[in-house]
Amino acid sequence: MNHIYKVKQITKLYESCNKCGLPIINCICDKAPQIQMKCKILILSTEREFYRPSNTARLLKLANPTDTEIFLWQRKNKPEKLLEYLKNPAYEPYLLFPLQEEEKQNRKVDTAKTKKLPVFIIIDGIWKEARKIFRKSDYLQKLPIISLKPDHKSRYELRRGAEEGNLCTIEVAIEILKLNNEKENSQKLENYFNLFQKSFRAGKSGHEVKNNSSS
Repeated sequence: MNHIYKVKQITKLYESCNKCGLPIINCICDKAPQIQMKCKILILSTEREFYRPSNTARLLKLANPTDTEIFLWQRKNKPEKLLEYLKNPAYEPYLLFPLQEEEKQNRKVDTAKTKKLPVFIIIDGIWKEARKIFRKSDYLQKLPIISLKPDHKSRYELRRGAEEGNLCTIEVAIEILKLNNEKENSQKLENYFNLFQKSFRAGKSGHEVKNNSSS
């Protein structure tokens, strides 16, 4: 995520950290679990998301800056570095995207193990924005799609208007790690996500979180 974008403050009392998005009294950058993943996660984001303090993509970047990359989506300018990943024969790219039942019949994914490194692409944004990105990005159209089936509802509580049954970006990443047999990493990320929500709610009211540990 490009830091020329200043995260919007959620309270007038405190400046926001431009990395985790929280008020500086509840910054959790130093609480991020440093995980090593057996995959790469590429996040395609709208410019609007860069300003939102409730954005969760930045949490994954803090936890794993090496294998996580966030790209700005622009209708007229394709993200060239992301396209390089798609063309690289060493990688096996998948797009994470919710499908309707009739679509699933035509977009089944062969999850057979290969020697390639899996690369998971997440569209970051509200459902309306995500559909627009998918529809207007030809380089995403032919990718094999994984449509998640989580055994729980989204626990994301910081933004109104979320589509029923959809997960926020960090929750998608958590489910990806489960699918990739990285349960320990997924649990660490989930703990960090819980800490983020707790710290966000407190910061919005101008309160400092005590004992803000992600463990």
